Amino acid sequence: MTTTATNGTGSSGVWQLFRERMSRDAIYGVASYWDARAGARTGMARSLWPSNTFNALWDERQREIVSRCLGPMNGHRVVDVGCGTGRIVRWLAENCGAGKVVGLDFSAATVEAARAESPALVSSGIVRFEQGDVVAGVDTLGVGTFDDAIVLGCLSVACRDEAALKKAIANVARLIHKGGRVLLLEPIHRSPLLRRVLDLGVEEWIACANQAGLALTRVDRMGFVPVRLVFSVRDLPRPVVAPVFRAGERLLDGAPWLAPLSDYKLLLFTRTA
Repeated sequence: MTTTATNGTGSSGVWQLFRERMSRDAIYGVASYWDARAGARTGMARSLWPSNTFNALWDERQREIVSRCLGPMNGHRVVDVGCGTGRIVRWLAENCGAGKVVGLDFSAATVEAARAESPALVSSGIVRFEQGDVVAGVDTLGVGTFDDAIVLGCLSVACRDEAALKKAIANVARLIHKGGRVLLLEPIHRSPLLRRVLDLGVEEWIACANQAGLALTRVDRMGFVPVRLVFSVRDLPRPVVAPVFRAGERLLDGAPWLAPLSDYKLLLFTRTA
């Protein structure tokens, strides 16, 4: 397969992803890696998978699962932690009725790309993008000023160990008011093949959130692993990928016992303290 402009990885996509996973502990949690990706790839591949065909379906599924867990968000003040190039921020502002959305990412190049792709929303004041480190602390965004916090695939790469995860979740919890919600949609695994940087299980994530004053209210899942492993690294035609992708997601929705085969786990919390 020849190099295409859709994913920025060309024929080395599979091999590149394998090499990254082998050195994930050293690169995924470093801003310079994501800065480089923002320049080397195009479209959603800058912060998602190498295949933008797969990314379009992944994005649709993420929005669907977030919507069914959070419901209407009219007028809500929302922070998207690990916002990448701002796709979820724009969706919240344009399609969900959110009153104010702040996107946070530790990659300067990614934040600049997000601003460049959202000029009207930024100039209106509805949307703001900021660079920051969720582990170090993000109080400058406004302690207790948000109704909801959304974290999609961020903490599993930003946190190297349980201590870092505790700090990060506590910092996110500080941003929302009592009664507000924190939605985590993360690749939570202990498997050497599937985990990103953080090597912790779901129960340990929940325990860290509980220590931050968050009470679990809902769980869900997405990303059928066999489909993701095959289709996320190549831009195959959408008519080929879409039916298989959707069949995998229907399996996860209909069979809770298949949760171990879901790449991403959704944990929805309410701040109680």
